[in-house]
Amino acid sequence: MPDERSNRIAVVCHCMMNVHSLEANLAEYRGLEEEVIGALIESGFGIVQLRCPETRLHGVERLPMPKDTYDKPHIRESYSAQAREEVLQLKEFVGNGAEISVIVGAEASPSCGVTVVGRWKEGVPVSTRKFPRDVDFVPGRGVYMEELEKLLDEEGIEPAWVGVPGKSTKKVFPEMFRETLKKIREL
Repeated sequence: MPDERSNRIAVVCHCMMNVHSLEANLAEYRGLEEEVIGALIESGFGIVQLRCPETRLHGVERLPMPKDTYDKPHIRESYSAQAREEVLQLKEFVGNGAEISVIVGAEASPSCGVTVVGRWKEGVPVSTRKFPRDVDFVPGRGVYMEELEKLLDEEGIEPAWVGVPGKSTKKVFPEMFRETLKKIREL
């Protein structure tokens, strides 16, 4: 019987397949991001789920924060070590003929944002800052995705990068979700 594998792999951030890893009040689905995962399945991708770097470092019960809260040397060091573990597995797939076609991240995540991250607004006292009220959404990658990208580049693995908007960013960028699904289906 012939092998039916597509040899195309999508690497998804943890919360795409397990919304229980999200901070309180951020989940829009009961279990997983149904439309995103469905689009990947329909397109014939194998799916690798990254472990959640935030829950590994801070646990499930944490507050939502922008990137500048996570962009610290000790967090980068932890995230780099975590990403190194993931890249070892991805190299195995590539060595056996698969292509790492796409990395799917969570927009506005301080760790897993792909094109948009949050940043505390200037001039707001630390003692009164509240997410998302006092956050500007700006272009950029999350800290974990930056570390993962460095390691993938070192290995010559060059996937497409697609960010899925979450609850906070959908309000700011309402068309982004439809555009994201379109990008995934066109890969």
